[in-house]
Amino acid sequence: MKRNLLIMIILILILSISLSACSTNELENVEKVEASFWIGNETQSEEVAFKEKEEVDVFVGATNNAKELDDQKVIKTPSVLTYDLIIAGSNNKGFHLWITEDGEGFIQSLLPEDSLTYQLEKGSVKDVTNILNKQVNLTLLPNIEFEK
Repeated sequence: MKRNLLIMIILILILSISLSACSTNELENVEKVEASFWIGNETQSEEVAFKEKEEVDVFVGATNNAKELDDQKVIKTPSVLTYDLIIAGSNNKGFHLWITEDGEGFIQSLLPEDSLTYQLEKGSVKDVTNILNKQVNLTLLPNIEFEK
């Protein structure tokens, strides 16, 4: 009886670890990040690729650690940029990114099955902003307007 209980606990533990590794927001094997900047409602031809491991890790970490908003609302404000995580041997994942002057950041997945809004951690916003400012003069948003 004790042995069966122990085996069942081990199986449940293995199953829960396996399922948590398949989380929608967990990304691995990202080779580079491609960003397209926006001005108003128009995407611009200016594109930047981030290939250095440290830069890629900042975008991946920001994306993985973003928290899904409890109250899902569409963001009406045009995004600062769109970025694509280029993943080895898999489908790439794209996101719209909003960063405000007061350090708030949000992303929305471009995948139909996960078109949710996530809030970035403050540290992630700072790190992403620093990396972007090394490449371009990033224009931050004064505020973000959500649909009601």
